[in-house]
Amino acid sequence: MYSKFVRHFYFPMTQRIKGESITEYLKILKSNEQLPLEELQKVQMTKLGHILKIAYRNIPYYRAMFDRLNIQPEEIRSPQDFARLPLLTKRDVVENLDRLIDRHYTGKIYPGKTSGSTGIPLKFYVTGEYNSWDWASRWRARNWFGVQIGDPEVAIWGRPLYSTIRKFIDPLKGRIRNTMLISGFEYSEEKLEKFSRQILRFNPYYFYGYANSIYRLALYFKDRELQIPDRLKAIFVTAETLFPQERELVESVFQSPVSNEYGCSEIGGFAYECPAGRWHVSLENVFLEFVENEYGVKEVVGTSLTNEYMPFIRYRIGDIGEWSDEKCPCGCNLPIMKLRTGKATDIVIMKNGQTFSSEIFDYLNLALLDQKRRPFNQYQIIQTKPYHFTIRYVKSPGFDESDLALFRQLFEKTVQDNNLEIEFEPTTEIKPESTGKMRYFISEIKK
Repeated sequence: MYSKFVRHFYFPMTQRIKGESITEYLKILKSNEQLPLEELQKVQMTKLGHILKIAYRNIPYYRAMFDRLNIQPEEIRSPQDFARLPLLTKRDVVENLDRLIDRHYTGKIYPGKTSGSTGIPLKFYVTGEYNSWDWASRWRARNWFGVQIGDPEVAIWGRPLYSTIRKFIDPLKGRIRNTMLISGFEYSEEKLEKFSRQILRFNPYYFYGYANSIYRLALYFKDRELQIPDRLKAIFVTAETLFPQERELVESVFQSPVSNEYGCSEIGGFAYECPAGRWHVSLENVFLEFVENEYGVKEVVGTSLTNEYMPFIRYRIGDIGEWSDEKCPCGCNLPIMKLRTGKATDIVIMKNGQTFSSEIFDYLNLALLDQKRRPFNQYQIIQTKPYHFTIRYVKSPGFDESDLALFRQLFEKTVQDNNLEIEFEPTTEIKPESTGKMRYFISEIKK
């Protein structure tokens, strides 16, 4: 009954208040699934042409780029034409933020920030239109598994909540949406026991959250032979992908299929795993390319098609993948991609035995942004012992020695331990792995 209230009253009401069109766009996306691929690609090229014209007319960075290349947006008529434009890097975004936005845009905009899985945090902006298409795409994928808007959800998510008010308000807002929010960063025996009881009482239709956190929750249920929720339909994981043996365990424990989603904060989610196990790309939201990089591997490059205020055009996401030409047995005609390398993370092991997903350091980056400080162009955290961390860093132009004390303070607050050995190691360059992927956390502790 409450699911219907959320689906038919609360969700439409919040859309009207925000000026969003998720349910309207969801209908469009669902009807697109059966269109021939050629028709879908025509829709995509039309959207790409529109966003390029907007970028040239209203955004200084792209205007200068087109003029420098002596190219007009109307000349981009094919993927081959589009490949003539240069790639956009995270460094470009950080250094040109003010020139990458449309000062004349009159619609709703929302600030965003990414912690930077490559070690470079950045700010960006999205629009209400972007949010609508992004969430419609996500709900289309959930519908493949029989999950509807308003169905009870356990979200294993969220930043460490330093504020007492946030600790109260965020879960309350979630429950109004029929979502139970539990921390994706706390793995202690006490917390897992509490979470398992809460999950069973809530009896969700689906899980959504960090892959590693869901895996560790599954291990806890398995080791203690706990009863599982009897209404589970699917488990949606994000931020990283499960290894095959981890996926097998999660599906076995919870007796439900796992579905990965892939994307990035700057462009949104744009690839979703169907019940047949293939990653379908939302052509309506993104123009996706796989471009061979300097390491000889194909790198994921994305262009946002729904964010007119700050479009990311040919943006280097940093992961490795390729197209697949197979036809999916699920019947969906959206193209299929293969992701060779996801956003890999490691486990942080503290001296008291507590463990965290290394994604907890995402919020260290966000805390730096909140302090309006960007002391490093890049940094990498290396853990050698449960109490010892080495921070390798490349100084930013505005670096000050006091930034190291601030970083130490925020680091200790993030991992909830102020008795650590933290060694700072300045360097002029942090080199990526052989694939071109940059790891911002490395654990050298033998597990």
